[in-house]
Formats: sequence, structure tokens, C-alpha cells
Amino acid sequence: MKQSVGLYQEQSLRLAMTQELKQAITLLQYSTLELVDFLKEQSLENPLMDLKEPSIHRELASSRVQRLKPKKIGTTTTQTFSIENFSKHGETLHQYIDQQLLDTNMTTEEKQLAKRIIEHMDENGYIQEEPVAIAEQLKTTTQTITKIITTIKQLEPAGIGARNLQECLLLQLKRKSPRNELAEAILENDFTLFAEKAWKTLAKKYEINLKEIQAIHDEIVKLNPRPGNRYETVEKPKYITPDLIVQRQQNHFIVSLNEEIIPQIKINKQYESALKSKNELESYLQEKLQQCQWIVKSMEHRKHTLVKVMEEILQAQQSFFLNGPSFLKPLTLKDISTRLEIHESTVSRATKEKYVQTPYGLFELKYFFSQGLSGKHDEEKSTKQVQQLVEELIKKEDKQKPLSDQQLTNILQKQYHITISRRTVAKYRDILNIPGSSMRKRYD
Repeated sequence: MKQSVGLYQEQSLRLAMTQELKQAITLLQYSTLELVDFLKEQSLENPLMDLKEPSIHRELASSRVQRLKPKKIGTTTTQTFSIENFSKHGETLHQYIDQQLLDTNMTTEEKQLAKRIIEHMDENGYIQEEPVAIAEQLKTTTQTITKIITTIKQLEPAGIGARNLQECLLLQLKRKSPRNELAEAILENDFTLFAEKAWKTLAKKYEINLKEIQAIHDEIVKLNPRPGNRYETVEKPKYITPDLIVQRQQNHFIVSLNEEIIPQIKINKQYESALKSKNELESYLQEKLQQCQWIVKSMEHRKHTLVKVMEEILQAQQSFFLNGPSFLKPLTLKDISTRLEIHESTVSRATKEKYVQTPYGLFELKYFFSQGLSGKHDEEKSTKQVQQLVEELIKKEDKQKPLSDQQLTNILQKQYHITISRRTVAKYRDILNIPGSSMRKRYD
């Protein structure tokens, strides 16, 4: 009998440990937002668990979500249609258009329809839905919708209301003074050839030289392909706050956890005192107390693991923290797991959707991991460093005789002793949004 009781207790303990371990693993992989949601949900189900709301300091969130992702080293947009970095107006595109509609000659009914039509406008300012479909939805004629959209296309910013990129650029070109009729003709009739930089074909068709085609290209790439993008979206901007902070103090760095973003867990004293009573409530509260204790332990495990992993990343990437992103070294999850004597999957969970504030900005922990390629003096270079080299070589090239992928490969192999294939160079160039040599060639 004693044996069966002992076996039951052992099995119960093993089950409890399994549940606790599973919970610790789950909490480790949660992002901050997921963790906060989980804790709030648990506090609603557990009367013993009280949460003290975090006091998030917004100044730690250095920018909006889309701006916080570290820029890929060497990313360039000089060879493709780029978006101007306009300042935000503090109002939505719809609001801005609504104000302009008041000054048009449209009837009251048409203005009301116009307000409904701009609801079909995407964040870039395009109305891609067919007029006939919009007319059916608004229970009016296609002719009326087409007339109103034509009026919208005359509003600011230039290019809004367009069906696509081609029309958007044309609308902007036609407002320029003096008009460039040749550029308009090329965009209207040979947009695909222009986008593919088929300069020789266009030059022959329009009986002009390559320098003139190049000048038209230079004028068009200055236009804004997303005119609506300069305005606030309806959705409020989201912010990312760092899970960890790395600060430099004299000759060393300190890793700390950002405690202000996670709610503090406290045991409800009133319910805890009820545990002393001998009734059915005691059993229920005992179970809830155990659950609460598991969560507290899992939270401590999460904190400890995050700090330890970040400290090892700091040690491995000293050159980055001392000199900046250009000095990022090759590093794998296995490298960190070996140093900490933990499983690689644990490191993966600890770095998933976790962010660290550094002297060089906010970075996702995954950013610090990349494979290496052998380089000069048998020193490994990270893929990001090689990408930067590719970008620098292209920046310095003769624009009238741009380097092919094979030529870039040869330079990396001979001058930098980096073992790399032409296919990998082409892949890195694509990652950097840099077109091929034929697309980079200039004729001026």
C-alpha cells in the first residue's frame, strides 16, 4: 500500500514538473505583447493572482514599428522608384481629400459619393477597384463614378486616384511645367519597356539617343509612386519597446532587463488567508496558488534566460557594440547554446520577437545571428559584411561599365579572399534591392 502511495506521489510530482517546464518554455518564446496578454488572461481566471500594470516609458520606443526594423546593411533605392521621405501631416489622406472636396464644383450629392469613393482608396492613394463595381455598391451609374474619380485625380497630392503605378506617374508628369511630352508618351505607351530599362529599344523607337532616355528616367524616378503614403493612416501607430537594454559604462557594457514593460505578479492576501480554513474552498485555492507559483517561477526563468543569452551575444559581438553594425560577426544559435550549455531551441525561443536597445538603436535579437563566409587571413565574415562589400563595390563602379555578378564574385575572391559563388552574389544583390548590371548602366 505504501508503495502505491509513493508511486502516486512520484507520478503527480513528475506531472507537475512536466506542466511547469512546458509553461516555462511557452513563456520564454512569448513576445512582450503575448506575455502581457497571457498574464492578464491568467489573472482573470485566478483569484489569487493580482497584476500591477507596467509603466511603459514611450521614449524607449525610438520609432514606429516599420522604422524599428534594422535597415539591411547597404540597402539602396537609388536605382528603383523610391518614396520621398515626406513628413507626416498629422491627418489622414481621406481627411485631406475631404477638405479639398469642399472647394470643387461638384454637387452636394456628388460630394457625398466622392467621400464614399475615397473609402476604396488604398494607403498609397490608388483606387484600383473598377468604376462599374463601385457604382454597383453605391447604387449609381458608372458614368457618375468615373466623373467623380476624374475630379479626385485633380486634387492634391498629385497622383492620387490613379488605378496603378503607370497612371500615378503620368498624373504627376502632366502637372509639371514645362510639360515633357516625350516622357509622357513613353510612360503612356511603353511603360513596360521603360520599367525594364530597355533603353536601346526605346531610343530606336522614339529616334532619340541614350542620354535623352537616361535624362527622362532621372526625371521620372524623382516622382512619388505612393502619393498617399505621406499621410497618417487611420490606424494609430504601434510601438516596440525593448525587452533588454545594453548600456555602456566607461570601459564595459551592462545588460539589463526592461522590467517596466511586464506586469508584476502579486499574491492576493485576502484569498491566501482563506487557505487556512478547512473546507472545499481550500482545495480550489491551493490549486490556484500552485498555478500562480508556477507562473512566477516561469517568469523568473524567462528573465534569467533572456539576460544570459543577451550577455553571451554581447560577448560574441563586442565589435558591433564598440564600433557599430558594420562590425557584426558571424554567429549562430548553436554558438550561444554551446557557451551556455543549453539546447539550441531554447536560444531560438529566447531570441524570437525579442528586442534590445543598444547605443546604435533598437534591434531584434535575431539580427545578431548570421552565417559566415571565409575571408582574408582565414577570418570569417558575416553575410551582412559581405553584403556591405557588394554594395560598396557597386557604389564605386564605373556607371557606364557596371560590374557584372561574375566580376563582383572575382573581386571578392581575389581581393578579399572570400569563398563565394556568383549565385550567392546575385542573391545578396537582390536582398539589397540593387538591379543587375544591365539595369544599372548609365549613358551620360
